[in-house]
Amino acid sequence: MLGILYSVKVYDFGCPSCGFESRNQIGSPDGDQILTDVNTEFAQYKLYACLKEKKFVGANVLDATFDGKCPSDGSALQEVTTEEARCPRCNTKLKVEESKPLSTSDSAAE
Repeated sequence: MLGILYSVKVYDFGCPSCGFESRNQIGSPDGDQILTDVNTEFAQYKLYACLKEKKFVGANVLDATFDGKCPSDGSALQEVTTEEARCPRCNTKLKVEESKPLSTSDSAAE
């Protein structure tokens, strides 16, 4: 069996030129999830640019309905990496920040 562990990370993308902003998750929403040949509920999110609509689209690439096309107009999606992310509106290099997760423990309740 193939076993790969992922964890989700949430990224904020901002364009210093045109003001484009987007927040997207990349990875698996459950870090304890394991990709196996029998786990049909495993999700793996990747980020894509829909260039005709000039926006980002997050997609579960393991979903049977994912076809690599922009949901609104059917144009081809282009995968975006956080290292090389460029603005879908003006093609400027984006400022990328990883969002800090909220604390799961409430210190007031202790």
